[in-house]
Amino acid sequence: MESPGALEKLKDALRGWAVDLGLATAGGLFLGAIGPFGSYFNGPFWQRALFQVACFWMGVLLFGGGIRAIARLRLPAAWTWAAVVAMVLVLMAPLAAAIGVLARAIWPFEVARLSLADWYFEGLVTALPVGLALTYLHLRRLRRRRLKGEARDATPSTQGLLGVRPAEVLCLQMEDHYVRVHTAGGSRLVLATLGQAIAALEGAAGLQAHRSWWVAKGAVVRAERHGRNLRLVLSNGVVAPVARSAVPAVRAAGWL
Repeated sequence: MESPGALEKLKDALRGWAVDLGLATAGGLFLGAIGPFGSYFNGPFWQRALFQVACFWMGVLLFGGGIRAIARLRLPAAWTWAAVVAMVLVLMAPLAAAIGVLARAIWPFEVARLSLADWYFEGLVTALPVGLALTYLHLRRLRRRRLKGEARDATPSTQGLLGVRPAEVLCLQMEDHYVRVHTAGGSRLVLATLGQAIAALEGAAGLQAHRSWWVAKGAVVRAERHGRNLRLVLSNGVVAPVARSAVPAVRAAGWL
């Protein structure tokens, strides 16, 4: 019998594929309607839509599998994106061959003049942005799954919403639908909005330095400037950004 965690991962994976294929269908219908690269004159809308949806599905299944394999390698962000681009450039060759076969089956005379290189470079115009968009969506799903798991596995606490006493909080950091509560001993995730988390501080001294950050007064070690950007270095080593609109309040607090 499968564990609840494995079943939840399976549901998340199937949900992710369903979203990707749904977007592929929408993209295929859109390109079928506008008929790029002169395909508007190949035949009626239903033919163009059928062709484009089939192409998008093949691409999403091919690239989506590659993206998931790359994500499992846990490469640095720059290497992940570079690997995805390289994967699209390589896998576009067999995909272009399959697209050419499909096109000739639907429009044998209209596309006879197109070579494999034509299908490759025309397909690449769509494949690269689609591959990058799929990568962004998948990495975002993985991030949300990780945050959800971290919040679920957090040690139970009787200290209210934040799980610690307000005086222990060095800063609050918004992450998607969660708030990361930083203390000298580490951090924990709580399911809340930043406004709810700030209210749970019960008036502790500090200020909201950014739309996603609240910083305690006693946690600030120094301020740093990087060009036009201002950041606060905290006692636990965390660096909190300062929004330009919050600079006057930070200056008034004496943190500069």
